[in-house]
Amino acid sequence: MLYKPPLRETARYDYFDQAEIADDMLEFSSGYFYNGARQGPKADVIDLSVVTWVMDFQENLFIRYCRYTGLKDARKEKITEQMKIMMRNISISEGFIKRQLVDFEVGKEEFYKREEFEKKFLELRSKMKSVR
Repeated sequence: MLYKPPLRETARYDYFDQAEIADDMLEFSSGYFYNGARQGPKADVIDLSVVTWVMDFQENLFIRYCRYTGLKDARKEKITEQMKIMMRNISISEGFIKRQLVDFEVGKEEFYKREEFEKKFLELRSKMKSVR
């Protein structure tokens, strides 16, 4: 039996307006979108690109763009994990992370083809204070 690798991070890019969120007690929003393609016509191995983002009440934007390679089956868990780790990295407390992710589900409506995905990423990036 062949070894089937889990989804492994191959690249990470952080675009943060600040080092951490202004105040996680105040309203913040978050979201994600992704793109993926099989490495062959019937391959179980995929290349996955995921963008997760958080915007705090002061409109500071925190964007993480990661690329992964590995088994398609692990994509939903990997997207959720990326969101959770990014929230920790910008100093959102565990309680607020749990509350924010309680109804978090990875769905097909956030999947975009390559061109649309890149366009959506650039639109999100243009909303950053550091870019405006």
